[in-house]
Amino acid sequence: MMRISDQVARIVFLICAILVVAIIISVFYFIGSKAFKVFYLPGGSSVQEFFTSTHWDPTAGNSDNPAYGAWGLILGSIIITLASVLIATPLSFGMALFMAEVTPRWLSRILQPLLEVFTGMPSVVIGFLGLTVLVPWLGTISQTLGYGYSAAIIVLVVMIIPTIVSVSIDAIRAVPSSVREASLALGSSKWQTMSKAIIPAASTGLATAVVLGMARAIGETLAVAMVLGGQSLPDKLYNLKALFFTPTTNITQAILSDFGETSGIAQDAYWTLAFLLLVISLAFICVSRYLASRSVYK
Repeated sequence: MMRISDQVARIVFLICAILVVAIIISVFYFIGSKAFKVFYLPGGSSVQEFFTSTHWDPTAGNSDNPAYGAWGLILGSIIITLASVLIATPLSFGMALFMAEVTPRWLSRILQPLLEVFTGMPSVVIGFLGLTVLVPWLGTISQTLGYGYSAAIIVLVVMIIPTIVSVSIDAIRAVPSSVREASLALGSSKWQTMSKAIIPAASTGLATAVVLGMARAIGETLAVAMVLGGQSLPDKLYNLKALFFTPTTNITQAILSDFGETSGIAQDAYWTLAFLLLVISLAFICVSRYLASRSVYK
């Protein structure tokens, strides 16, 4: 009977694993089958135009001919993601070192649950706070409406810090005590031990935390859309003030606001944007799995 139950459990688990893989492949196939139509159907776009032009108007609402230049949308997502990660990474590492190496255990037991609760906070709540508090404040100091990349970057920093901190704490705590003891035995101070021994030893886990933060930032939709506040790209795309303090859009905001109102080849263009986001997210996950599989110890 034990052998039969083991065989049944093995079959059930195998079916579940096959089902998960089939669902993932089906999602890629479904989105990809619609995404590539824009490149070969009549009235569509060329690959070069899609990835190099900044004129995005699939429904021809602002001109006589539809335009499928997605480079401006892609550039917006890249700027928001990279800027938010650059700001959030040192803050997150510092907080993780404090909670894992400096703070007393009783305080860590209080801060850790709070951090986990904040990690699961709905994005609409953070976006609403950004819309009602952050945007007016940025508008006051910049003499603009306050919408734009700057507000989106700050919102994303708040959203990805808990994710990076949580993974970083686990990576730091996974460093063997022998590393700390060896560093202290050589006469290192507490700060030297953290900067010269613990951080290098936890480097793969810390890098994984950053990649997971980027994966969340690139795909965040609602909170970012609430503070971007625009339906089109600014006229002066390479003017910093116009770029960061002008209502604008990016990939996720464009999909959220316009996809349901389109049809035909125009809708296929938004499927292409969705497929691009899916590929980028998959790439981030693959990188994080690769980094997690590496070890600094031989």
